[in-house]
Amino acid sequence: MSSKESFQQRLKKVRKALRQREVDALVVVNRVNTRYLTGFSGSYSYLVIDQDGVRFITDPRYGEVATAMMEDIAEVHVQPTSDVQEWFRKLFKKNDYERVGFEGSVTVDELETIKGFFRKIKMTNEGDLIPGLRRVKDDEELKTIRRAVRLADRVMGEAIDRIKVGMTEKELSRTIRILMEELGGERESFSNIVASGPNSSHPHHQAEARRFRKGEPITIDLGGIVGGYCSDLTRTPVLGKPTDQFVRIYDVTLEAQQAAIAALKPGMNGRDVDAIARNVITEAGFGEFFGHGLGHGVGLEIHENPRLSPRAGDYLLEPGNIVTVEPGIYIPGECGVRIEDYVLITEDGCEVLSKSPRRLRIIG
Repeated sequence: MSSKESFQQRLKKVRKALRQREVDALVVVNRVNTRYLTGFSGSYSYLVIDQDGVRFITDPRYGEVATAMMEDIAEVHVQPTSDVQEWFRKLFKKNDYERVGFEGSVTVDELETIKGFFRKIKMTNEGDLIPGLRRVKDDEELKTIRRAVRLADRVMGEAIDRIKVGMTEKELSRTIRILMEELGGERESFSNIVASGPNSSHPHHQAEARRFRKGEPITIDLGGIVGGYCSDLTRTPVLGKPTDQFVRIYDVTLEAQQAAIAALKPGMNGRDVDAIARNVITEAGFGEFFGHGLGHGVGLEIHENPRLSPRAGDYLLEPGNIVTVEPGIYIPGECGVRIEDYVLITEDGCEVLSKSPRRLRIIG
């Protein structure tokens, strides 16, 4: 969990951005953004941020907790259980807002509700403001992220050590879920993927009752949450002696990942990094079998910006960005390989945070 000083600094950056955009106030509805700015993780909250301060709005379920949390961060308002719209109108009756920003992710119903809070104002879409700030992780976030990555490394090691012939995908998937909590995680950051044999050619396979067999690969994609922050890690070990074809595609996938990681540094565009890995795979003759982007940002959500993809925007990588680097080759009906690591962009390059060995792991 970040410190109050971190939340105060993040809110200060929001106010600076509002001044630059000539927006009087910002209404924050997205729960992830609320957590990023205040630490509150409950299911009901609104933030209204202006140059004078922050109003945090919740319902009676969270009033006591929020009041204790928000000291020196925000002014807490607990809405009543009835006449809610009238209460909101009175709360915002005395303001001189002319332009109020809202998040593009709000629903039509939420937008209509927000409009009801304020009268005779111009609403502007500022949905890129907070996600833009979240792209660059501060020191408090990085401490928590490192813990989440260590958790993923531990679970991956334990999971691979428990693989044996006859075990099912579902059994290993369940084991991973249990380990994630037993070893200190809040929960999984996404439903883990366990894909064996020909199923490993499905990038987002859902575990089945299929049993592991000798000579087959097993793709394991897992992640856990620590302090609200997600980790994401993939390895593809083999149970017994692999085929020559599998060894070939594994080596190409690893080469592609190493080339992309070597190129990661501030100022790089996500499209260019993706192209570096994709060219390695294409030149080896497997280009048609790499059908997804190279990677994505990770933080309070498992998929954030920046993206490493042919469709990445013009945003350039900068220190404090966290991205996954996960090239894959998937041969339909035969096998697949994905190798994924968690990487921090530094001042002069990058740091691979995940420590699980990337070499081909042969079990048994």
